[in-house]
Amino acid sequence: MHSPSPPPRLSGGHAAIDPADFPASNQDLLYSDYRKTEELGTLRQVARALAAETDSHKVLETLCQLSMVRGRASGASVAQLSGDNGVYVAVAGKAQALLDISFPLEGTMTGRVAREHRTLSLASPSASSPFFATLLPTLGVGPILLLPLLANQQLFGVLSITRDAGHPLFDDIDEERLGVMADLAALAIWKARLLEEARSADAAKTSLLAMLSHELRTPLTALEGYGELLEDEILGPLTVEQRDVIVRLRTVGRHLGSLIEDILTYASLEADRLTARTAPLRVDELMDSLHPFLEPLAREKGVAFAIELEPALPPLVTDEARLRQILLNLCQNAIKFTEVGAVTVRVSRGSPAADGSPTTRFAVRDTGVGIAATDMQRLFRPFSQLADSATRRARGTGLGLYIARRLATLLGGRIELVSRPGEGSTFTLVLPQQFPTSP
Repeated sequence: MHSPSPPPRLSGGHAAIDPADFPASNQDLLYSDYRKTEELGTLRQVARALAAETDSHKVLETLCQLSMVRGRASGASVAQLSGDNGVYVAVAGKAQALLDISFPLEGTMTGRVAREHRTLSLASPSASSPFFATLLPTLGVGPILLLPLLANQQLFGVLSITRDAGHPLFDDIDEERLGVMADLAALAIWKARLLEEARSADAAKTSLLAMLSHELRTPLTALEGYGELLEDEILGPLTVEQRDVIVRLRTVGRHLGSLIEDILTYASLEADRLTARTAPLRVDELMDSLHPFLEPLAREKGVAFAIELEPALPPLVTDEARLRQILLNLCQNAIKFTEVGAVTVRVSRGSPAADGSPTTRFAVRDTGVGIAATDMQRLFRPFSQLADSATRRARGTGLGLYIARRLATLLGGRIELVSRPGEGSTFTLVLPQQFPTSP
């Protein structure tokens, strides 16, 4: 046994303090405090390394590497349980040969640790099951420490740490140190599994939404076609009342179509499949195309709707379909939350961007309920809606503003918001006149 080396000399003022100047009992206390501080610092580093991983398998690999270092070991492995069997899913050092090996748990120390949820220490592989008693000596394995990976009453596997034959046994200090590491790793695995399950659920939800939206789009297109035939009197003349009904039906159909388009866009954004298809466009023609969608919605609510264009606006080079979708979402949102007054869209030249390039501003102003400062952070989250009693009547998917902001970013722009409860809101899309391209 090597006697422990003294702690480093502590510098205070101009003179160094030598522990030898103190009585023996004080020296022991000073050295003990030094070791505790060193151990806490190491555990903090371990905790940070494990918490930094969001993939459960990466957590296990990191745990094996750290266990070898902190346990002064030659190998480390993690076995996960599946029914009556175990399989090594992460390894390090001399335990590399165990990767992907499956074995029966019956009669093994791994099975016992998993069953009893407690740490076990073996002096040599000879105390293991016949399978391991034959295999491990070929790898030069000596003392073994096995620890359960437990968090929130869930067992995530069994950690085995091995030293070479002839090396010292794992002592109480080793067990305590490595036990804390195992607990930290189990918590990191639990967190990573929650994230993985959430991502899997999100992927399934996105896939389902995309599938349903595609299935809904086909019959909706047919309904729009039949409505157009009726409105154009291809099948015979209409009375004033019948024409009014057809116009309302087509307005509802357009609204339903925009909801379906939002869902498809959301699915594409979440799957990172959306790209911009740019071309030159005239702003006045783009704004004229919005009237058939928005004016009937505003008229139905008794809200005035107007578009104001600054004269001689320059053309834009951007994705027309995505820009139209942003403006429709912003305007529909404004109409939805306005009971009295007006919704106005003003298009004007904007201030130059940071690189000096020109911009165009699309400001959608409403006289609706307004938005409290505390609600603004969650306003652009998907499926998020304000729960205030004044807004509860306005139904929707909760995707419009989220999609608008994501598409604005896709087109190299941004959305600004100015609002005050009871005084309305202004959502402003700031867009570069020329779509930014990578250098």
